[in-house]
Amino acid sequence: MPDRKLLVIDGYSLLFRAFHATRFLSTSDGRPTNALFSFTGMLFYALENLRPDGVVVALDAPGKTFRHAEYAEYKGTRSETPPELISQLVAAREFISALGIPTLEVTGFEADDIIGTISKLAEGKGYQTTILTGDLDQLQLVDSAVSVIVPRTGVTDTKVYSPEDVIERFGVEPERLPDWKAIVGDPSDNIPGVPGIGAKGATDLLQKWASVEDILAHLDQVEPKYQKKIDPAKEQLPKSKWLATIVRDVDVQYDFRPFRLTSAEFDAAKAMLDSFEMRNHSRRVGTVLSPYLEGSPESVAATVEEVRETLRAEAADATDWEALAEFVGDREFALLTEFQGAGQGAMFADEASQAWICRGEKVLRAPLAWAMRLFEERPSQVITHDSKQLFRAIPSFGKSPVAFDALLAAYVLQPGRSDYPLRQLIQGYLDCPPPESAEQAAVGLFRLRAEMKDRLEKESQLSVLVSIEQPLAPLLAEMERRGIATSKAVLTEFSAKLGKDIEATTARVYELAGEEFNIGSPKQLGEVLFEKLGLPSDKKTKTGYATGAEVLQNLAPEHAIVREVLSWRELTKLKSTYADALPRMIAEDGRIHTTFNQTVAATGRLSSNDPNLQNIPIRTELGREIRRAFVASEGFDLASFDYSQVELRLLAHMCHDPALVSAFERREDVHTVTASLMFGEPENAVSKEHRRYAKMLNYAVLYGVTDFGLANQLGGEFSVAEARTLIETYFQRFPSVKAFTESMIAEARAKGFTTTLCGRRRYFPEIHAQNRNERLYAERQAINAPLQGTAADLIKLAMIRAQDLLEGRQTLMLLQVHDELVFELAEGERDLIEPIRSAMESALELSVPIEVDAKLGANWNDMAEVARRP
Repeated sequence: MPDRKLLVIDGYSLLFRAFHATRFLSTSDGRPTNALFSFTGMLFYALENLRPDGVVVALDAPGKTFRHAEYAEYKGTRSETPPELISQLVAAREFISALGIPTLEVTGFEADDIIGTISKLAEGKGYQTTILTGDLDQLQLVDSAVSVIVPRTGVTDTKVYSPEDVIERFGVEPERLPDWKAIVGDPSDNIPGVPGIGAKGATDLLQKWASVEDILAHLDQVEPKYQKKIDPAKEQLPKSKWLATIVRDVDVQYDFRPFRLTSAEFDAAKAMLDSFEMRNHSRRVGTVLSPYLEGSPESVAATVEEVRETLRAEAADATDWEALAEFVGDREFALLTEFQGAGQGAMFADEASQAWICRGEKVLRAPLAWAMRLFEERPSQVITHDSKQLFRAIPSFGKSPVAFDALLAAYVLQPGRSDYPLRQLIQGYLDCPPPESAEQAAVGLFRLRAEMKDRLEKESQLSVLVSIEQPLAPLLAEMERRGIATSKAVLTEFSAKLGKDIEATTARVYELAGEEFNIGSPKQLGEVLFEKLGLPSDKKTKTGYATGAEVLQNLAPEHAIVREVLSWRELTKLKSTYADALPRMIAEDGRIHTTFNQTVAATGRLSSNDPNLQNIPIRTELGREIRRAFVASEGFDLASFDYSQVELRLLAHMCHDPALVSAFERREDVHTVTASLMFGEPENAVSKEHRRYAKMLNYAVLYGVTDFGLANQLGGEFSVAEARTLIETYFQRFPSVKAFTESMIAEARAKGFTTTLCGRRRYFPEIHAQNRNERLYAERQAINAPLQGTAADLIKLAMIRAQDLLEGRQTLMLLQVHDELVFELAEGERDLIEPIRSAMESALELSVPIEVDAKLGANWNDMAEVARRP
């Protein structure tokens, strides 16, 4: 009779490892699931591949163990279990119980000791035992009847340890690993070891001596380099070995009952997986558990036989326009234009191109012209992917959004992705093989609506899609089609001026350097500045000296050549990136047509490219000259509407800090109010320097800037310690702000995401990262995301409301840049200024007033403030 197989699972060690090794996951209602998801995957992997006869889970009992009685510091270095993991430990126990898998725990002992005991008992009963653990301590149990599986990365990448594998890794037999660990020590268990002797030294010693006791008995014969390190620790060594040794005679009862599942247990386990939204595991549950089922109930058998359904499509050609219109009727339909396996959105070729119109599993192929007529007449019935492309393709502007845009829905659901190809969305959300034809893709697109809408409703994000993103798409399409008038003459003249300035600046750099060199070469620049001229430098890379903006800006106040180099960099960038490049982007109509990206920024912000209008310079007087090239058409003025300190106002609304709220309510300068509280000065006596510091602090809080970051922003005026004191003082003066930042971090840790006032989510998978820098970066993002995301929602809602005011008018919306909207305001329509301003200020109802600055001018730079009408 062949040996029977027993699977022993080290429950909590696997869950702890899963929690820290898996990116943070949560259900749609915010319950954390990353540890549970990974643990279930490892359990299923073991059940499917090992096919054990018996399964048991060992757990650590609450409270101290017998080791603590002898060594109070045992495991004293371990941090508290995060609340986000505690809830998953409870859920894991419930899931194990639902599967009918027995759990064992004994007060005063660790799971390691239970595993050691059970594996020894199993060997006596003729079992081959496999231990599934996240802890290498179990390797001391390995022998001819016991193997250990340790996950490495992911779920299926594992390492199976036999006695030979243990020897290969540690250089000693499994039973001597407690000796090895006693020498090396174990920080996670707070076992001290021998200071100064690491893994290599421990292996070297144990290859010459049988044990710790043997080493101590012959200490005078041990190599001097080890002897002098062992001698001070010789009293502790035996205890360290004792602490590291797994007990194998715990009084624990286990009946070695074969693992069998009833239909009730199967249904309970599947229901748990469904409740935690683990769709992949739920789909596999039948296949994995079928060998362990008692009988074959119909519901179970159906699940076991479940396969990934291939998309079925009944395709035909539309005979004429009337047949196509009748096929659609007054119902929703999916519209796919020119299927591409990895395409981001619709692509348009010529009028002979085809389109695919789907209802259910029925698909009609039709000429693209018919499909576009259908889209133009009935956008509110259309299910599509990337509606903005469709709106851009039709000759007239359509205001009504589509019924459902799968691209925008995917962006709302997963804002951190880099792209959202239709093929991948169908495969992922419908859990089916990727479509192999345009007809299958059309069917998949039609079915996506129900699945994705359900997810959006569960996450309370449906309104973000239907009230913000989808209505914005036709508006953005029209803005892209309109473009903005751009003066090639202004850019050409500015380019010539920049060329002369570059020549003069280059000459001054050469004069100060005493030689000619390539100023644009970091290597040559570093050699001139730090070797020839001897400027101070504490940053040197493998390829030479660091000459980045931060390094040079710190040196600029004291060194004229550095100021000239920075000037040269600004001039050359303005010339190449803007003055020379923008004229090539002016279309035949004399306008530049940027593309607004609706699904790129995880915060919800819009971005633009070709050209990137978000990067048009504004901070320096020279840079602002570029804006002068963006002009109003004849018979129009350019009108700019810019939110004032919008993120600070949102902060005041969200944290309810009395000082901030009062400043905005009284329409006072919030930075002056902050400076007055920070530095103890009357508001009418606040110095410019103190106001500048306060302004930096206000925005530093918004972006979670560290003391080091603030010190850098202050340009060396404050040390890191002084910057830390500034931040601490700020939080003392504004305790509600401190509470807000802490609550956002806590929410991100607990749920894996934060939300805007409109419900838009941003996820932070690195919020529990073991890497400190990654974790702190996620925390800074978590602080800012609700503010920046709400600001994004605010201006998008404002755009939709403002567009309604332009119905029947000549005035056009042209650009959205950060917190600013730019219009081409027709002569005689200045009566629109206050309604537009009002629409923007009331787009969201807040507890503090929102203010919009309105300006008017012939170009984007030379604009005069439009006073608010009383």
